[in-house]
Amino acid sequence: MYKKIIIASLVLLALPLSTPATAQNHSKALQNLAADDIMFAQMMIPHHQQAVEMAEIAIKKSPGSPIMRLSREIISAQKREMNEMKFWLKVSKTSEGMHHSMPMRGMLSDRDFKNLKSLTGLKFQKLYLTLMIEHHEGALEMVSLLKKSKNKEAQKMGNAILRDQKAEITLMKNLLKEY
Repeated sequence: MYKKIIIASLVLLALPLSTPATAQNHSKALQNLAADDIMFAQMMIPHHQQAVEMAEIAIKKSPGSPIMRLSREIISAQKREMNEMKFWLKVSKTSEGMHHSMPMRGMLSDRDFKNLKSLTGLKFQKLYLTLMIEHHEGALEMVSLLKKSKNKEAQKMGNAILRDQKAEITLMKNLLKEY
C-alpha cells in the first residue's frame, strides 16, 4: 500500500500543473478559431464532463487512495479546460452542442457507468483505471484536431492536454500493475 502511495505521490508531483492561458483574457486572440478548433471544443467539453463524473465516483469509492488524489487532479484540470473551451465557443458565437453525432473514443455507455457505480474495492479500482485510461487515450486522439490550428490558445490547450493526460495515463498504468 505504501509503495502505491509513494509512486502516485511522486508522479502527481511530477505532473506539470496545466495552466493554459485564460481565454477570458484573450478574446481577441480567439477571433481566428478555425472549424477544427470549434469542433474540438464541442467534442471535448462532453468528453471532459464524463471524465469529471467518473472521477467524482472514484473520489467517493476510493477515499485516501492514490486514485482519489489523481481523480481530484483530473477534475480540477478538466473543469478548467471546459471553462476555457466554453469561452471559445461563446466568443465565436457557436453553440456548445454539436449538430451531428460523432463517436468519441473512450466514452462510457450507460451500461459501463452502471457497472462502474455498482462495484467497490479492488474491482472498482481496476475497472475505473482501465476505463479512465481508455477515456484519456480517446482525448489524445481528439487533440489531433488541433494539429494544424493557427490559434495560439488552441495550440496551448492541445499541448497541455497531451502533456497532462499522457502523464496521467502512465500513472494509471502503474497503479493498475499494483492491483
